Amino acid sequence: MAATIRQIKAARALLGWSQADLAKASGISEPTIWRLEAADGALGGRANTGVKIVAALEAAGVIFVEENGEGPGVRLKKQPPAPAELTEKIEALGAKAASLDVAGRPSPQKAMNQMTKALVENEKTKLKNQRAKLTKKTPSQNETTKSENKNPKY
Repeated sequence: MAATIRQIKAARALLGWSQADLAKASGISEPTIWRLEAADGALGGRANTGVKIVAALEAAGVIFVEENGEGPGVRLKKQPPAPAELTEKIEALGAKAASLDVAGRPSPQKAMNQMTKALVENEKTKLKNQRAKLTKKTPSQNETTKSENKNPKY
């Protein structure tokens, strides 16, 4: 997809980026960004310049929307919730599950409570898994260099 100058400017605005921020993220000089944005229409310049700019914006969460009868545009990818927000939801679901009365003599209401409790526990497990994925360290964060692991034998 060939991005337009207006899409680039709109993408920067969505991210709250200056031209300097885009230059740093894309590896393109700030004067080149300024020169490209001074024009209108399709993104000009060298082909690899446009590719680098679009790639930097996409890596930051921008989605470029192609012409669809309404005109081209941009939007941000949906951001995952923060781990702390997930923890709050998990705790609230735990409290809800604990408040459901399932003990004692069977009744239609207790059967409904058992089903509700199972659904709540299922949702709680999903949120815990989502939180684990967000907080999981990448292998590079867990690895230490060989020099850090060496025990000198002197």
